Amino acid sequence: MKLLNIVSQYPDEASCRAGIKGRRYLLIALRLLTSIVKSFSASKFQRQLRHKRYVPIRMGKSLSILITIMASMPVISFAQADNKYLAGAVPEENGKVVFRKEYELKGADRNAIYERVYSWLTERIKANENNSRILFTKKEDGQIVAQGEEYLVFSSSAFSLDRALMSYNITAFCEQDKCTLQVERIRYQYEDKKYAAEEQISDKVALNRKKTAIFRVNKKFRVFTVDFMDTLFENAGMALGLRNVAIPVSSAAEASPQQIAVAPVAKTATIENAPATGVDNASATSATTRPAVSISAQPANAPAADVIPAPTSSGLSSSLAGYKQLTPDKIPGNIIKMLNEDWMLITAGTDAHFNMMTASWGGLGTLYGKPIAFCFINPTRYTYQLMEKNDTYTLTFYTEAYREALKYCGSNSGRDKDKVKGSGLTPVTTPTGSKTFSEAWLIIECRKLIGQSLSYDALFDEKVKSEWTGKQLHKMYIGEIINVWVK
Repeated sequence: MKLLNIVSQYPDEASCRAGIKGRRYLLIALRLLTSIVKSFSASKFQRQLRHKRYVPIRMGKSLSILITIMASMPVISFAQADNKYLAGAVPEENGKVVFRKEYELKGADRNAIYERVYSWLTERIKANENNSRILFTKKEDGQIVAQGEEYLVFSSSAFSLDRALMSYNITAFCEQDKCTLQVERIRYQYEDKKYAAEEQISDKVALNRKKTAIFRVNKKFRVFTVDFMDTLFENAGMALGLRNVAIPVSSAAEASPQQIAVAPVAKTATIENAPATGVDNASATSATTRPAVSISAQPANAPAADVIPAPTSSGLSSSLAGYKQLTPDKIPGNIIKMLNEDWMLITAGTDAHFNMMTASWGGLGTLYGKPIAFCFINPTRYTYQLMEKNDTYTLTFYTEAYREALKYCGSNSGRDKDKVKGSGLTPVTTPTGSKTFSEAWLIIECRKLIGQSLSYDALFDEKVKSEWTGKQLHKMYIGEIINVWVK
């Protein structure tokens, strides 16, 4: 039998069942032909043929031909079917996975390109309805950095769902006649485990030695990620007014200048919006190799429904240069991720004397009908003295670009070092007199409501109690949120 004629000889299921019935070797050969494992051992053949160990396999001429064809066909068909996803499909820079796409927009003004990209990203983030957000922008330099979270759905049925939550950072560099999109910091959360793109889809990890096939365990991540990036870049091209955008990442598209018009974001069947409870693990990183930029959560012409022009309860103006003010219920982001992975700075004091410390314990909520934020400070910390003396303080959050600054603030004491100089952060005074820093993308200003020292009797977790036996416990501060600013 010629395998290539199977379809013509058996056009439907009934004829296929009747024709192949009883031909066990043919069924086994077909099963192995459709397998995507890298190779087959002799014992594998024996098991498939139901031969006991050490029992020789006697085969006729037809079976010999089938196995010979089978031995060569899987690799050939695999390579042909997945050529798009083989070597070079996942670009890397300095060992990191970085997808990049350049768009040529002859005659287009930089500000016009910026507005198009900003509108497209804003619409995409809004549609996601999760932790996706604009991290920061700098219109004068044409830079936008956003964080995205979306599901890659590998398979779906009425009884099962196989998917991974993918987080990524996307950076737009808008120039005269040109726009470049860069996607990096790709992370996956799959079955309670987290993976970086470098350890899941890179050529070194996902491809065999000859770069002719994708390992089965990596295939779905690599294939769906490449397809996702193609769709993402194609949608961006549509938003920029381009048509027939070339899919390969390395190519560039050209278009004549057009009026600003944002195309709708296309959806694909394999990409779902992640729920608000999704966890991402990714933070902005492009700024580590780019100049530090300020943050803007809305375009210049966007409605400012959540902006609060009213003064604070102290009667002072609540505006802060370079920031927009939000109501506490509009605080963006996942606070658990922001604390556990991104960290925050607690800053207490006044212009005369202040200090900041890095923290990852705390949260947001309501108490006595007031929006509140709570944090914990150990009495051994220098900031504790300033927190006790003053009524207000700030909690601030930063992008990955300022990770080193936060590390410095967390490993050095203000008792004997100038932490402002050492961290490189820029102090700013709020209208109520609290201290904060202009590099923060989010500022939460609080007024002390409750201060309570923790006691060993209050610890119910035996492991925690054992760990902290003989150590100074923290003091919890619950503060009413009086101001929220976001760039």
